[in-house]
Amino acid sequence: MLANVLPAMLDHMAKGDMPDERQLRTIAAASLDEQKEVWKKHKPSKADPQVSWWSVAQALQKTRMLARHASFGDDLAQAYGIQWVEDLFAPADEDSRYTTDVEAFLGAQQEWMTANLPKKGIIAETTNYGEVKLPPKAERVHGKPAKSDCTAMYLDRDGRVQTVHYRMSAPKKPKGKGATDSDNASDDVGEISKPRPDVTRKGVEMIGDYRTDALREALGRAPIEDDTLMALLVLAFAGQNVSVTTGGGGTYYGHSRLAKNVAVLFDADGKLAFDMDTLRVAARNILVDVFSCRENATNSGIVARIAGAVVGADCFLPHMGTEDFLSCLSRPALEASCKDTPVLPRQRVKDTRAALVEHFKEGHFVHSSARFAPDATKLSQWLSSSATTADDDGAEEEIAGIGDELSDEVAEAFREAAE
Repeated sequence: MLANVLPAMLDHMAKGDMPDERQLRTIAAASLDEQKEVWKKHKPSKADPQVSWWSVAQALQKTRMLARHASFGDDLAQAYGIQWVEDLFAPADEDSRYTTDVEAFLGAQQEWMTANLPKKGIIAETTNYGEVKLPPKAERVHGKPAKSDCTAMYLDRDGRVQTVHYRMSAPKKPKGKGATDSDNASDDVGEISKPRPDVTRKGVEMIGDYRTDALREALGRAPIEDDTLMALLVLAFAGQNVSVTTGGGGTYYGHSRLAKNVAVLFDADGKLAFDMDTLRVAARNILVDVFSCRENATNSGIVARIAGAVVGADCFLPHMGTEDFLSCLSRPALEASCKDTPVLPRQRVKDTRAALVEHFKEGHFVHSSARFAPDATKLSQWLSSSATTADDDGAEEEIAGIGDELSDEVAEAFREAAE
């Protein structure tokens, strides 16, 4: 992607001010001439050295109509002069072709709908919210349509052809002695009343409460194999109530990026079916997405430090005996770094720093403050505060007996990791 970015933008990015991946993809997809024009308006100044990458990406954003959303074939594409463009940055396993000629794409879709409209079918419009507009007094059919039902085809916000079924409500019976059966018959589908749902909205909500209580009870008491338990923990992160602000930038929700790590655990029939190698990869990917030690909104807190200590992440820390990092240390901290080295503290801090940089040039120095294991006192405080957190909807007493042993095991594991 960087190879397709305007050099002036690259020079600014080299200073550490980077767009996120989605913004970078949008910028790289635009032509260099377009990038140059937008950069003139949004490049940094002395008064504002930070670039609003969101504004840059917005200015270069073009509406894309995807080839995989097209119902028409190559004949209509040629007739409307549609030229497909490959998205070089899209995943390799999907059709990434697109066009920015929205008018031509929608015109081809409309012509395809006209040619393929079923009997008793109409081409419907949509509301400002993207919902289909059905004829007056029409009742939408959400289940299996009957032969007498009608069909409405329309284009959604992404330009895809969508199909819904509906039936016309029966006209009211005319009053008076002259009314006949032929007068009461519906011209469209006959007299059909809208059925009452099997379970009301309140009933559905009650079922949700019952299921939640049963699930929590089962997870606390039922026997679960270790591999299944690990798979369920991975599965939990794909829930639509889960959002993660990742260290890589951006917020991901359970039904988007995190869910991709879970899909590999299911077979074609939608059942959990996996081998341990696949499960391990899925678990690692989830942990990579979730844990962060960055000093911003993505910070996972002390749990990420504990995780790093458990997996030995200290061994993967980079060399810190550089001018950039050592200049961040105070005099006492810098002189403390001279311990176990032949370097003696100098009168001037910069001389001490230069001597340490020279000494560590051939080695690998990691400052003690960068190591993962958290301070034992802070860990103990966190464990105590976590243990006394207020209950959720009165469930603490109910689950206390279930989770006591597990909580003790987790706390002991944290303490061992810290040590």
